[in-house]
Amino acid sequence: MRSLIIPGFLALIASSALADVVYNVVGFPDTEKGAFGVVINNKLTPLTTTDATFPLWSANVVGANPSSGYRYVKLDDAGTIIDKEKFLRRITTVKAKSTPNEFYQRQNTFTTFPAVPQIYPDVLPSKSKAFDDTQIATIHLTADPVILADMLANPLDEERKAIKAGFRFINADTVYSAAEVKLKVSGHGSRKFKKLSLKVKFNEDKGETFFNRPVIKLRSESSEPTFIREKLYFDSLNAIGVVTTQGAWVRVYVNKKPFGFHLLVEDMDTPFLRNTIHKGNAEPAELGSLYQMGSHVIGQEGTLIYNGSLTANYNPDVYSNKNLGANTKDEPIAQFAAFMKDLAEYDPTLPGGLKFWNTRLNVDQFLKAMVMEYLGGAWDGSWWKGNNFLMYFNPTEARWQFIPTDFDSTFSDGNLADVAVPYKQFAASRLRRKGKDHPLITKLIYKNKEINKEFEKILKNTVQKVFNNAVLDPRIAAYEKFIEAEAAWDFSIDRSKNPGKDPKFTISTFHNSLTGPVTGISYGVKPWINYRATDVPKQIK
Repeated sequence: MRSLIIPGFLALIASSALADVVYNVVGFPDTEKGAFGVVINNKLTPLTTTDATFPLWSANVVGANPSSGYRYVKLDDAGTIIDKEKFLRRITTVKAKSTPNEFYQRQNTFTTFPAVPQIYPDVLPSKSKAFDDTQIATIHLTADPVILADMLANPLDEERKAIKAGFRFINADTVYSAAEVKLKVSGHGSRKFKKLSLKVKFNEDKGETFFNRPVIKLRSESSEPTFIREKLYFDSLNAIGVVTTQGAWVRVYVNKKPFGFHLLVEDMDTPFLRNTIHKGNAEPAELGSLYQMGSHVIGQEGTLIYNGSLTANYNPDVYSNKNLGANTKDEPIAQFAAFMKDLAEYDPTLPGGLKFWNTRLNVDQFLKAMVMEYLGGAWDGSWWKGNNFLMYFNPTEARWQFIPTDFDSTFSDGNLADVAVPYKQFAASRLRRKGKDHPLITKLIYKNKEINKEFEKILKNTVQKVFNNAVLDPRIAAYEKFIEAEAAWDFSIDRSKNPGKDPKFTISTFHNSLTGPVTGISYGVKPWINYRATDVPKQIK
């Protein structure tokens, strides 16, 4: 079965001569034969679903008027109302023939947020429907319960093969289905928690991709009680014009059971390069080489320290080649090693540093990403840990591009004793760690006066116009209100039988971690922003 996209679901029913209004709600009944209905003027109309649309329930209501108030109700096996929405809904469009696909007990389907100003040119193409952050979509996965249970019971097995699953994504105007995807546990540190992240791979051979994304991730945010830190980091990167992935919140169910409130992001792989960096263009015909750096091997980091020209000199778990580009299969790291050699041989005291590196590296993108790493306290990123970043040789520009990824350990959620210092002090500390200097930081940002001047210019501008409480606090407050019920739902899910750690977050933790310290996190999100925003001007004379 091929993927199915049904914009404005039930268009055929809506065109029926008898139908005045089609009502659509997403919901999971309490029993196998339970259902949903809609009550209009105290009259109940049962809603129905199908194997091709579950958990979306719909019905024509003959004689209904778009101006009539309505509410959705939950029905038991006998069709008796056992629960109902506490609020009255109204269709806002006078001549509407159908409601959007609404979610049971969620009063607002769409929400707008205070804007974050775009202070540098927006380098991203138009946003994908998959990452519409004005609404919360629903993802329902179906899999063999025995095989699924075994996978979830052994999350630390990173070599386990993906299992087969059905996939359905529903938002306000779309139902997207794939009969068979590959599903596996995702992440590294997140595998140690009871709430897990998932990776979904679509069957490209059958023409199935998720809005041109063949691989997506459902990030658990298992160590982050607000669910907001990573999303706010995306917003900030977008505002300063950094090319990266996007993210949107979703509710996830597996086999009709709650699984969790997750952040949907795309995987950083070759389709991302084509869709985002190259803006969907056919050119270049061949994509360049791509490497992902990680520090998951104890004692090792993606430092970019040159160890010779041979691939054998670099741990593939730390320097992972994701696309060959101009390299050979025998020496997949050769092109990247040449870049690291240039870095090793570079004398940062020489004049013309900006010109020298702009022929080898998109310096603007690199500096903006580093500004955000520093401001966001991205403890698990490239500057601090040599982790969670990629390097792409862009054949269109004939130079390298730095791409950041994975932003859960940000905005005070991390090793603050390490990151809560002036940037020059920390850069200098990299030089004192034997074998763990990060020369891309120390030689360019710290030691080269010309590049340092550009870095501080971007840093100052970002603090003045984006990274401050006056700009970000209204956005945070809107997010808090938007996802409060989703967070409470996530914290209510019983994961007691799952292996792993349980931070035992509550809705109080959710709110408190925005404004102050909670167990394991020394700053709240808002105080952290204030700390950085007030400290940076003191560092830049």
